[in-house]
Amino acid sequence: MSLFDEVTAVVPAAADPEQAEQVWNVELRDEMSIVNGHPNGGYLLAVLGRAAVAAVGQDDRHVVAATSSYVTPPTVGPATVVTELLRSGRTASQVRARLVQEGTPRVESLLTVAGLDAEPPAWGEVPTVELPTEEVCRASTRSRPPAVPGALEPPLAKVVTMSFDPATFGFASGRPGGAGELRAWLRFVDDRPVDPLALLFAVDALPPATFEVAMTGWVPTLSLTAYVRALPRPGPLRLRFRVGVIAGGKVDETCEVWDSAGRLVAQSTQLAAIRLP
Repeated sequence: MSLFDEVTAVVPAAADPEQAEQVWNVELRDEMSIVNGHPNGGYLLAVLGRAAVAAVGQDDRHVVAATSSYVTPPTVGPATVVTELLRSGRTASQVRARLVQEGTPRVESLLTVAGLDAEPPAWGEVPTVELPTEEVCRASTRSRPPAVPGALEPPLAKVVTMSFDPATFGFASGRPGGAGELRAWLRFVDDRPVDPLALLFAVDALPPATFEVAMTGWVPTLSLTAYVRALPRPGPLRLRFRVGVIAGGKVDETCEVWDSAGRLVAQSTQLAAIRLP
């Protein structure tokens, strides 16, 4: 079993057949935490996504849309996911999922579960982001020691490899470029194939794009909406993470994800809290 599958596993708890809700036991793992010790937001979405698909009970379906509110940060350790199947449809089903830890709701999410294919878009296209080769980006990433110890070696580094475009990597040495954009290659350390569940994690896997505006502390996600658009082809993902507007102590960021064939396979928009220096 891949480490990603292990850390996102959900185990059904004893169920009451008369209840609409189902409960799933989960173990939030340190390998998916960020520098401050809290689990990554995309990881939490993937855990909720796995529980939602299990609640629908159709293995050929995937989460294609999710909107989540991050109520209060969970910590590494045991937790539960409570799912409620709101509608079971022929082409799409809707599920409400809630991550609970120590009796407190931590993340609330509404998810749509449906089929996916690998066909090209019927209309419209988002051009693939231009990046140097993965090898060039990997060498650049490894050659720059982080300005903040541990900033580029969080526990997540045991699960995924991020290789950054040198042009968007000034924050690593304490010199943000000012453009508010990160571009990077992403792949699993153990070469696990990317699937729709992994895309839920990928849309929030990179450091905050605000790091290329100013070096700050933690930028916690308040709300995240993600779309999974297609079944990804094998190989590394290309990611672009961009800042919209910073105002009133909040920032909006968008992420776009392309597969190895250059197909846009996932998108996200999030609102996060930020404290500028």
